[in-house]
Amino acid sequence: MATRQHTFTEKMQRAMNRYTNGLLTAAEFMKFLVELAREVSADRGRAKKLGLSEDELAFYDALAADPSVVEEMKDSLLAKIAHELYEQIRADVTVDWKVKEQARDKIMARVLRLLRKYGYPPSKRQDAIDRVLKQAEELAEGLA
Repeated sequence: MATRQHTFTEKMQRAMNRYTNGLLTAAEFMKFLVELAREVSADRGRAKKLGLSEDELAFYDALAADPSVVEEMKDSLLAKIAHELYEQIRADVTVDWKVKEQARDKIMARVLRLLRKYGYPPSKRQDAIDRVLKQAEELAEGLA
């Protein structure tokens, strides 16, 4: 379960390794960079369409990772949850939060309350919480 940031980073690292090892030509590497830029641009477009920041979009993607959830809930509701999640987590995250069990539990409880509040499917909640916490770790590292 990779976060958005890790997905882009891993793609870039793999391409750089292939180029360094002579498995990609300079032209193929440039083509990859153009495609990656298009993907990033498309994500920015999705964020704008949903009325979210790029960080909020990462939480939206964590919530919408399960196609059955997307079918059951509206994009606008998932976007609203993602916005509230981001605001709450950003306020609670500290540099060392992931090593302090109490702080992590507090964030997990807030995520669960929000999912319940907006009717996120109960059978899908734990997976969503796990993805959101992973994304929160990425956010914490970015704020450090």
